[in-house]
Parts: sequence; C-alpha cells; structure tokens
Amino acid sequence: IFGLPGMGRFLFDAINQRDYPVIQGVNLIIVSVVVLINLMVDAAYAWLDPRIRY
Repeated sequence: IFGLPGMGRFLFDAINQRDYPVIQGVNLIIVSVVVLINLMVDAAYAWLDPRIRY
C-alpha cells in the first residue's frame, strides 16, 4: 500500500510542473484536515476533562 502514489507524490509532481491550481487544491485539503483534527482534539479535551471551559 505504501508503494502507491498518493497526495504527497501528487503535490510534488504539481510543484515540479508548476501546476498552481493543483498545488492550491492539495494545500486546501491538507489545511482542512489539520483544522478538523485540531477541532476534534479540542472537543475531546473538553469532553475528557470537564474543568476545561472555552
């Protein structure tokens, strides 16, 4: 499974070919995933430790 080309290879090829819309799209996906994971971790902290208030 690790031999299959994925998002990293896709981004690397797009950078080499100067394909700006693909670079922007991949960056948007990566940033969205990071933001969603951070929101889930914050919610989990509040759920696990009720002393935390936002």
